[in-house]
Amino acid sequence: MLKKSANLSLQQNIEKLKSRLEGKLTEAEDLVKTTGMPGGIPTPPDSVLANLIQECEDHTFWLNFKKAAPMLFCAAIEPDAQIKQVRDLSFMEELLKVRSMMNVMCNKLREGDANIDIIEYSMATQMLENKLMVLKSLNTTVEGDSDEQLTFNV
Repeated sequence: MLKKSANLSLQQNIEKLKSRLEGKLTEAEDLVKTTGMPGGIPTPPDSVLANLIQECEDHTFWLNFKKAAPMLFCAAIEPDAQIKQVRDLSFMEELLKVRSMMNVMCNKLREGDANIDIIEYSMATQMLENKLMVLKSLNTTVEGDSDEQLTFNV
């Protein structure tokens, strides 16, 4: 990816990143709609961009989703109401954070902000894309699933 970027101008890299980020933001917005969560986008302060990579890193509970197979992890904690609530809140928190971070980054790219570090934005975008992929897989319903039965597509 860096070899391709070396041959592009800074403006071309920014446009490419903006397009990529806008596409993923649309995916995050669609995912929010399917969950029935409120549709407004929380707007974090611009100060989050000062620690962009740190803001996009996974928090402790979220690492469970990434390290364990997301569907197995969710199924395993389903019987415990307290852990299930933490899982559901974590899902919603991560989805809102991913969507809001993508939104604020897109806005800065659209504005043509001169203080954008294209490498940092690219790394943060990749991290947010990975989180969005996990979120989308957690929101998948498989025909035949119930509280007593878990079905896998093979």
